[in-house]
This record gives sequence, C-alpha cells and structure tokens, in this order.
Amino acid sequence: MSASSSASITQRLADFSVNLKYDSLPPAVIAAAKNAILDTLGVALAGTTEEGTQMLLRSSTSAPGSGSATILGSRMPATPTVAALINTYAAHVLDYDDTQHNSATHTSAPVVPAALACAETQHRNGKDLIAAYVAGFEIGTWLSRVAGFGNNLMKRGFPPSGVTGVIGAAAAAGKLIGLNALQTKRSFGIATCHAAGTKLAFGTMAKAQNLANGSQNGVLSALLAREGFIGPDNVLDGELNLFTQFGGHTDADELFRNLGHQFELTENTLKIYACAGWRNPIVDASRLLAETHALKTQDVDRMEVRVCMHVTGLPNYPEPRTGLEGKFSAQYAAAVGFTDRAGGVAQFSDQRVADPELAALTRRVTLVGDEAMGSFQTRVTIHTKDGREFSHFIPIQKGKHSNPMNWEELAAKFRANAQAVLPQAQVDALITMVRDLDKLDDVAKLTRLCLPAKP
Repeated sequence: MSASSSASITQRLADFSVNLKYDSLPPAVIAAAKNAILDTLGVALAGTTEEGTQMLLRSSTSAPGSGSATILGSRMPATPTVAALINTYAAHVLDYDDTQHNSATHTSAPVVPAALACAETQHRNGKDLIAAYVAGFEIGTWLSRVAGFGNNLMKRGFPPSGVTGVIGAAAAAGKLIGLNALQTKRSFGIATCHAAGTKLAFGTMAKAQNLANGSQNGVLSALLAREGFIGPDNVLDGELNLFTQFGGHTDADELFRNLGHQFELTENTLKIYACAGWRNPIVDASRLLAETHALKTQDVDRMEVRVCMHVTGLPNYPEPRTGLEGKFSAQYAAAVGFTDRAGGVAQFSDQRVADPELAALTRRVTLVGDEAMGSFQTRVTIHTKDGREFSHFIPIQKGKHSNPMNWEELAAKFRANAQAVLPQAQVDALITMVRDLDKLDDVAKLTRLCLPAKP
C-alpha cells in the first residue's frame, strides 16, 4: 500500500466525510444525488411487497412503537438500525437499484436508507441528506474502485458492496448524527467488523441481505461511536488492514488524488430493467428486435447473445426456476425481453419464469463470450424458423452516465415502482419533493410520504 501523506488513510477519509459540505458540491453531483435518491426510494417501495422483505419485517427485532424511523411502505415504526436494514433489503431485492461499474458496487442501496433513517430521526434538512449521501457514496465506491479492490473481492466470492458499503453507510450516518472526525474514524473501525457477505447468495433471497446487513451495521457503528464505543483506529492502514485481509491492496495516492475532485456518483448507472446490471442490455436488445421486426415467440428458432468475456464468468442461471434466478440469467433476459417487450418487476416474478412457453424459448438461447465486445456491450441475434436473421447491437446500455435516463424517464420508473404501495397523490408529491430536495427543511416530511394509507 502506498501512502501520500503522514496521515493515515482512515483519518483522511474521516476528515473528508466530516468536512464535505453541500455548498461545495458541483451542480452535476447534486443532480446525480437527487436522481439516485429518487430511484432508490422507488425500487425500495416496490421491493417492500417481496416475500423476502416481508419475512425480514416479520423477523426483525423492531416491535410496533419501538422507534421513530420509517420502514418504507409500512406504518410500523422502527429504530434507525432496523429501518436501514429493511429499507436496504427492499431497495436491493429486485436488483433494480443503481450500480457503479467502475467499482463493481451497488452503493446507493446501503447508503440511502442509512442516511434517510438518521436524517429523519435527527430532523435534518434536504441539503444535509444530500451531503451525507454523497460522502457515503464516494467513500464506499472509491474504496472499492482503487487498485481494483472491488474486482478482487468479486473474484474471491465477496460482494464488494458488502465490504465497502458498510463504511459508506457509517460515513453517511455519522455526518447526520453529528460525529466529529475522531468518532467517524472509530465508526469505520467498528463498521469493518461487519464487512463481509457472499457472492453465493446471488439469485437467492439472501443476496440483498449482503447489503442490508451493511446498512444496518453502518448506522449501528455510527451510533456506537457517538456513545464512545472504540474499535480499531486505523483499520484501513498497516499490515493487517481491510484490503490485505480480503487478499487485495489499495493505493493512497490514487485515492486522495481523486476523492472529492472526481465524483463517482456522476458515473453511476440507473437501471431500466429489474435484473442484474449486465442483463439489462440483453433485455433491451431483445425487446427492440421484437418491436422493430414485429416478431413473435413462435417465429423464433434460436437466439444468440454475444457479450464480453467478463460477463460469461459472472453468476448465471441458464434455466432459472425462480424470479430471483431469472434476474441472473442471460438466457431468460433475452427470452422475456423478446416475448414481453418489457423487463419490469412482473417479468422477473416466479410466476413469469414458470411459464412453459417462455421457458421453452429460454432453452433456445445461447450465451457466447466475445473478446471483441466491450464491457456491458451486447449483441442479440435472432434466427427465425423460416430462415431469416435479425441482429441488434447495444454499444452503451441505457441508464449509464454516457447514455442516461432524463428526469422524466426516471420519474416514470419511480411511478411504476412506487404505485405498488402508495396512492398517486403521494407518488407525485414524492417526485416533486426529491426534485426540490435542497429546499426541504425536514427529511421527516419526505419519509412520511412513504407511508401507505391508513387501514
């Protein structure tokens, strides 16, 4: 590990988190923060109806009346730690949340709920929420990006967001409950005691638990540090630092040359379909082929999906049995995108995956790795039963920062997700409130809008 100053990496990250102010953020970063917060809220609201979320809610330690934090889509109050746990699970369970390809992380899912729970209970304003979210997002993302630490974690079977996301959540929570630099540094040490997860959970209910645990423990770490609880002071430094413990390393020069100057949030990717990020362009290409050429399922003899070599090494279920497995199936993504001309929550349900006709088409899809393909590029080719061939190439997936959704498209996605649990008036009010988040005087007003109508 290289060092760029006499101060430890842990200390310098704590200083960065404490000192980051809303007024110092570039307009593009503020806009990206609002986009990500709205998107995370929407996918979390949709995720509250999932079976795994309901199981977690029933099994949580939060009893009615125990706390003042909001569980999205529920009228059961909770402590900030439990709210962060359940809201993060809901935000990630559909795999519809944003992803940061530079670092191989889903950082918004653990950081936004942690920040919301603390901002709400502390009655902080919208600018405070934005600054805390940006601090947590940047720390969690940069720790994973530098020296390819996130990719190293993936190769070793650890989800990067489960390792660095807990530190990002602790940073966001610490800003909002008023930790100083020393307390923040200690919260990072406490947080790393909870840094883990397993890639084996991909395609199961437990995948979202990797991030949910990180969010809950990030909030808990900040609260413990405020009480004077002491963990390791320099957990990101020295011989037995976090990076070496997970078989990697970092580069302090690279980290601090860019942190606070190059914002990873502006290169975030917002998903347009409710499946793993590397499946999104497959759905898109298949959908566009069906629409452009007016093709039907019975016309298809076989389909071929060409992707970069890296994607072929990621978890994949050629013949998924559940909706969660379908989110990690290149073959199913091609089949359902073509058949339904859509890729929303309904397309990745257990019921849809079990459809015999769709399952039959899924078995006629071949996945091919192509060294000429760039990261997340996709080419889908359809061979029809009457001998025709149609192909569509996606050079840059929709939702990526270089091919972004605009606010209207993002609001449409939010409406489709939030309407699963909230009435139209509240959905519209939430969109307006997040758009004007820097004018909001109390984040509790926002979370109250996430409560369903009274029984």
